[in-house]
Amino acid sequence: MLPAPSLLIMSFFNLVLKNVLRRSSRSALTIIGIAIGIAAVVSLTSIAWGFERGWAHIYQARGTDLVVTKKVARSTMPMPFPETIKPELQAMSHVLEVSGVLSDVFGVEDSPAIVVTGLEQGTSSWDHLKLASGHWPDAKNTVVIGTIAAEMIGKSVGDKLQIDTEEYTVSGIFSSPALTENGTVIMPLPEMQSLMNRRGMVNFFDMRLDPGISAVESVRLREMIKARFPDLTAFSPGAVAQNNMAIQAAKAMSLATSLIALVVGAVGVMNTILMSVFERLQEIGVLLAIGWRRARIMRMILFESLLLSFVGGTAGCGLGLVATHMLQTSPWIRGKLEGEFSPMLLGGALLIALALGALGGFYPAWLGSRMSPMTALRHQ
Repeated sequence: MLPAPSLLIMSFFNLVLKNVLRRSSRSALTIIGIAIGIAAVVSLTSIAWGFERGWAHIYQARGTDLVVTKKVARSTMPMPFPETIKPELQAMSHVLEVSGVLSDVFGVEDSPAIVVTGLEQGTSSWDHLKLASGHWPDAKNTVVIGTIAAEMIGKSVGDKLQIDTEEYTVSGIFSSPALTENGTVIMPLPEMQSLMNRRGMVNFFDMRLDPGISAVESVRLREMIKARFPDLTAFSPGAVAQNNMAIQAAKAMSLATSLIALVVGAVGVMNTILMSVFERLQEIGVLLAIGWRRARIMRMILFESLLLSFVGGTAGCGLGLVATHMLQTSPWIRGKLEGEFSPMLLGGALLIALALGALGGFYPAWLGSRMSPMTALRHQ
């Protein structure tokens, strides 16, 4: 037989559950509102993280230790700069290799936006790529395409490929350890410079450093590059997002959208609980009259709010996972990025939902607990 305190606790939570279920339609609408807000947080955050991590994975797959590019990137790709500085970078201490890269986003066939990259031949930038079929570009106007890009645009080895106003032949299909790179088109650097009309220009230098270099020496090398070339910056692959205005803007937009959705969810919780309190004023008056403490009344109302938020938050996490999967498999996004999920993201989203419940339920709980028994009992 359960002890009396356990019975009281069970009775209290049963009352909380019944109070939520007796207004099922309003509770369901509130749960849906919270779920949409949390789904926005989960899906937009995972996409933003995936966008950031996708670029970092490409550099890590190439074995890049430092990335040199324009100091300010106002678009997804930084503005090109002369590749003539390569010998100076190559001559710096602890530098094993410097390879030029030129990338941009183009309309390819029916796809409105695919990343096209020019890699310097004869460098290790190609080593991480594995041919699935065909051969590497060995003639003018030949390219290789990633496995995802080949599937998206329906191309195979030997097919013609329209990039902007130029036509190329697909010489091979490759796979990369970085999922994002499998949705790209790659060509030799001179071909890319010709396509963009940027002869002798790159927008990245990938640098491989001495494996024995210390963290202090790596920082010193970055500072030397910045001092020698004031318009350029050097950073590790993990810091790509912090040095790209487009990625930062995407993260800011996802944050702003999530905040709006969360505010709407909090207002929905407050409205539901407040209406529930006003409809139950006589019941609250009876509970106060028979000896319930005001703190207990406040806890009851807060727990109702938290229960709605917990259910809505759990549903929102699931909805966010589904929404992200649908987004990353859509023709516009597939192969360009993948959602980045973690227990921290889902746990954080659920905590946000509970915080919404506490925030939205605090005022109604305080109002209900401050009511005098006589005033509550006289309410019609």
